[in-house]
Amino acid sequence: MKKNEEIKDIAMELQLKEKTMTDILDRLSWKDQEIGRLTDELRNSKTIIASLSKDIERLRETDLLEHLSVKDQEIGRLSDDLHTATTTIESLKNNIEKLQKVDLLERLSVKDQEIGKLTDELHTTQSTITNLKTDIGKLCEIDVQLEEKKEEVGDKIEEGISADPLHATSKASLEIIENKKLE
Repeated sequence: MKKNEEIKDIAMELQLKEKTMTDILDRLSWKDQEIGRLTDELRNSKTIIASLSKDIERLRETDLLEHLSVKDQEIGRLSDDLHTATTTIESLKNNIEKLQKVDLLERLSVKDQEIGKLTDELHTTQSTITNLKTDIGKLCEIDVQLEEKKEEVGDKIEEGISADPLHATSKASLEIIENKKLE
């Protein structure tokens, strides 16, 4: 029984090793193909390089190299112009940012001034409200006093009517007139 298990284990290991070996052979085959492809590309590149070298030699023999030199100089000038333009653009961007900051600071200052004005108006309004409340309180006291006087006058009129109807009426009329003047 133990031998059977050992044989099974060995068989499993062999299968695993065969699979690993197959995988390695597949990878090796793929790498061989890749090497072949790269070798072909290298050969083609060498051919292209040789062809380009011949073209360069021909160009040297002609004045095309001078033409290329002129083009190189023109490219250099354009590169300088591009650098100058880039520097100018950066400078303008910085100036715009500064102006935006100044504008924001000015806006902030204006808003602060508006807040100050509104705060002053608020304090003035609160003071006015306090004064009006005080005036209302005084008017309420005066109103209460007037009501008390009206009651006194009413009481006196009733006393006067019962004691001397004519004299009480004229006296009450005088007091009513005086109270109206006070109001």
